[in-house]
Amino acid sequence: MSDEESVEAEGVLDDQHLAGVLTDHGLAQFGDALLNFAFSLALTETTGHPRGTKVSDKTLADAAVRAGLRKYLPRRTGRGDVANSLEALLGFVWLKKLLTLEEILNCLKTESFTHVQNFAQLAELALARLKR
Repeated sequence: MSDEESVEAEGVLDDQHLAGVLTDHGLAQFGDALLNFAFSLALTETTGHPRGTKVSDKTLADAAVRAGLRKYLPRRTGRGDVANSLEALLGFVWLKKLLTLEEILNCLKTESFTHVQNFAQLAELALARLKR
């Protein structure tokens, strides 16, 4: 059973399927585009000036660790792949319609937090949506 079929059948992913999602390169590429777009849109809405930017791997990797994603990844996983895991998670959850663009933007526009905290909060929300 694929990870997508598992979510449809059970409503949640077990740890093994979640690990498969987090290491899926296609989902990571999609999630990269989604998060860069959402981050640029959040900055544009917050500042009132059009912005196009990329989220650094360091920011995403730190957020992934803070959100607890590291425990689902192989032991010797580099920072780039840890960052990719957060991108894959968000891409998967968005494609499954468990999280909306508006919810993503709301997390990213929280001004009382750092960017790392915002992305960690977003990852925690995504994990919670997978578990309901």
